This record gives sequence, structure tokens and C-alpha cells, in this order.
Amino acid sequence: MTSSPRQPMDKSLAEAVALHKQGQFEQAFKAYRRFLNRNPAHPDALMLGGQAAFLSGHEKEALRWLKSAAKNHPDNPDAPYNLGVLYQSLGDTHKALDAFRAAVKAGPNFAPAHYNLAMALHELGRGEEALEHFDQTIAVDPRHAEAHASKAYVLRMMGRVPEAIESYKKALGLSERNAKAWVGLGSCLQEVDKLEDAFTAHRNGMAIDPDYPDAASNLADVLVQMQRPKDAIRACDAYLSRHPGDAGVLAAKSIALNEAGEKDAYDTLVNLEKFVRPIRHEPPDGYDTIDAFNAALNEHVMSHQTLVTAPSSHTTMNGKQTGSLNAGTKGPIEALEMLIEKGIGQYVDGVADADAHPIVAYRPEKYELSIWGTVLEGEGFQAPHIHPSGWLSGVYYPQVPKVVEDEDNKYGWIEFGQPGPEYHFSKETELRLIKPEPGMMVMFPSYMFHRTIPFQSDETRISIAFDVVPV
Repeated sequence: MTSSPRQPMDKSLAEAVALHKQGQFEQAFKAYRRFLNRNPAHPDALMLGGQAAFLSGHEKEALRWLKSAAKNHPDNPDAPYNLGVLYQSLGDTHKALDAFRAAVKAGPNFAPAHYNLAMALHELGRGEEALEHFDQTIAVDPRHAEAHASKAYVLRMMGRVPEAIESYKKALGLSERNAKAWVGLGSCLQEVDKLEDAFTAHRNGMAIDPDYPDAASNLADVLVQMQRPKDAIRACDAYLSRHPGDAGVLAAKSIALNEAGEKDAYDTLVNLEKFVRPIRHEPPDGYDTIDAFNAALNEHVMSHQTLVTAPSSHTTMNGKQTGSLNAGTKGPIEALEMLIEKGIGQYVDGVADADAHPIVAYRPEKYELSIWGTVLEGEGFQAPHIHPSGWLSGVYYPQVPKVVEDEDNKYGWIEFGQPGPEYHFSKETELRLIKPEPGMMVMFPSYMFHRTIPFQSDETRISIAFDVVPV
């Protein structure tokens, strides 16, 4: 978020701003609230107070104040811009899009508004429009390296790899020590079989930021593609020696181990039978039956304001996905959080004997939950993927279509073990398939690849996924 006072401040507002600048956001929020009770339309207090409210966890007040600022001061691009950033953080991309459009209208030369508008358009699968606003960002600020890099990423996702390579090179010409751009360039070079150049690009990314997990996992991937899986294992281990529980690098290592034929090490790390664990729960407090709880969850997901058709850049295909379900009004998600907490305890108890395994050895002392919903209809499915930010992940099923009862074809089942299409591998991996059932929770290490078997049905498959994210 960004904004700065645009008019002289009285003493009480100045005190709020001082607390804000010192990072004392809760105290600043309270000071802004006292000031706004007396001056409810003050533009600086509304915008800065909205920031402080957001940063101190008071999302309702943040929304109310920033909406008021945007409505009452439409000529100020900071107001709708900050509102858009807040909507983005809440996973409401459509409302973020509207807010960024308002910011661009109020400030045609406000580069951050164009950039965030482009990112929101990309998130919604509107690649061509996103490219237009990346170009407008660059027209306003030709040295906006992130705009060049993000434009390159969108071009790559659209299959326009040669153009993406050129955009990455422009980004690196402006900011050579951009590890993310080097890794993006490396991935593009892999797609056009320039493997030595790709290896150099990924290695540059690692040299610039040794703690950037995508640099390590992509370096391992190109080494596997170059048929150097043992070097890929060493690259992963070098990173894991500093970040031993990183899901993305553990996933890359699992592929390298399989490609290198190191079966014992691969079986120890993956071990689908042990570490993928279905769990059944009793109905949570407030619900007489698990069916009643599932019905409440279904209604909450289907009516959630952030539920949108998933863009092609996501792993959800022919379906919809929500933003965060545990932000704002939680409803039955609060009860689900309690079930997840119980599930974490049951999971840890079930694998406790594997004390040297990453899922046990690197259990985080503190964590937060990230929860979102997925709705699949017709020919929906989820492509193979991992959850790179998590330690432990899971999925709860409040509703599944009858087609899952087909034991032969396993339509709509969840499958573990198959790497995603963005990875390069040649050897088959072990698989485990689980039939989803209403009320079932399946928990697994976040680095384990999983997907939904495609299905055709007039019924809807609703799942609620979650990550246990170390903090």
C-alpha cells in the first residue's frame, strides 16, 4: 500500500502517523479511529488509517475506511489503489480489479496501479489485457524491471516463449541481480532446449539469492533434464542444509532421487502409504451430524464472495476456486479449523516413529492455516501440483459426485505421486489413489505431488484444501 499526507495535519493525526511510521500499527489504528470519529471524511486519515487497520488485522475497518476514501475522493489514485491491494490480500481478485481500474482512471500516469491491474488481470486468466497494462506500466516507468519480468512470465504462460525470453532479458538489463528473473529466463530456455544456457541462468539465480527456493528447485530440474540427477540431488541437499523443510526443493529432490535410481532414499522420502493419511472426524461442536456440517461448508463455499472461475494458469481446470476462507467472516470454517488442528495432532502421532523424516524432524513450532475452496463441475480436475509454502497440507471433502464410486476408473479420486507437467522426468513414480468421501480429510506432506483424476458428471465436487504454513 502507498499514500502520504496531502494536507496539513493537526496534532492528534500527527501522533497517529508517527506511530504508523514506527511500525506500531495497533496503536496507530486506535489513534486513527479516534481522529476519524471526529473527522470521518478526512482523506489522509482514511487512507493511512486503512493501511494501519489492515496491518493490525482489523480488516473490516480497513475496508470501510478505504472504501470511504475511494468514494469521497475519486480524484486521488492512492485511495482505490490501496483498496485494491487490500482486496488482493483477501483473495477477492474481481473487486481488486475494479479498484485498480478506478486508480488508473484517477491517475493515468500512476505506474503501480497499472502494474497491479495487470497482475489482477493475469490472475483472472485475461492474459492479453494483462500484457496491455504491463506495457502501460513500462510506458509510464520504462525502468520498471518487475513489469518486464512479470510480462515475461505471462508471455511464457501463454506459450509465447521467445517473447518471454526477450522480456526477461530486458528486466535483467535493468536489474541484473534479480534472482526471480534469472530463474524465469532459465525456465524459458529449458523450453527451447537451450539447456546449458538454462543451467547458467538458474545458477545465476542461486548465486544472487542462495535462499530463493525456486532457484534451487529449478536448478535441480534442469540438471535432471540434462541427465545429471546425482548433481540435482547435490543441488537440493545444498539448499536443504539451510532450509531442511522446504516443500518445493524436497519435491525436486524426490524426482532426482527417482531418476538416479536411489530407490531406498526415494522410498524413505516419499512413502505414500505412511505419509498420506486419510482421517475421519466426529461432527464438530454446534453440528448434530457430519452431514449437517458438510451442508454448511458447501453453502459457505458456493456463496463465498471470492469464488471465481480458475484461470488457465492455475492447477484447477474447468472449475472454480475461492480466496482465503479463514479471512473475514468464517462461518463454519471456524469449526473446520478446529478439526484441522485435531487432524494435525493425529497425523503427527501417526508418523512419530519416523523421527529423521523431514515431516517429523522439521515440524514448525509456530504456524498459521491457509484455507481455500475448490469447486469442480462437468469435466473439472486439478493438475499435479504441490503446496510450496506449507509443511503439512490436506483436503477436506464436504461433497463428492456419485461417479467416484466407479472403482475401476477412479473418476474424481485424488492421486499422489505423479510430478507436475512443469518438471522434467523420465521414470515412472509410485502412485497412491484415494477415493474421496463426504467428511473425509486427507493429510500429507506439502511436497507430495497430487492431482484429481478427471471426471464427467452433472454433480459438483467440493473440496476445501489447507496448508499448515510455518511462521
